[in-house]
Amino acid sequence: MQKLIPTIYFYALSAVGMILFIIGLFNSIHYVVGITAYDKYPLGYGPDSRCEYLMPKPALPEGQTQPTISDKEEEKKAKAASDAAKEECLKSVETERQNKKVDDLEKSIAFTTIGLLVFGTHFHFARKQKTS
Repeated sequence: MQKLIPTIYFYALSAVGMILFIIGLFNSIHYVVGITAYDKYPLGYGPDSRCEYLMPKPALPEGQTQPTISDKEEEKKAKAASDAAKEECLKSVETERQNKKVDDLEKSIAFTTIGLLVFGTHFHFARKQKTS
């Protein structure tokens, strides 16, 4: 009875280590598939659609049916500003994509390594505790 509680403790922590290891393997597979199967690393949602800006056409003053030259110039300026905002948005999406890739790699390495360490040490001590 005196060795039962430490043995249960070591086996329980071995199970926790095995679970961490399995999560790490899952994250590693997810990372490898994300790198190899897709053109760009997936973010988990449709990020490109958030950069689609539709600028409304300026309203014409009452009684006017055709835009004037100044209205056309304003529309060109608005389109240029919209294009610049879209480029900035696409750059931020690429930065987010790189950060997600690094985070996924970090998680896969951390979970796998910690899971192996926790499982290996505690399972070793559990077996040692049970035999002695």
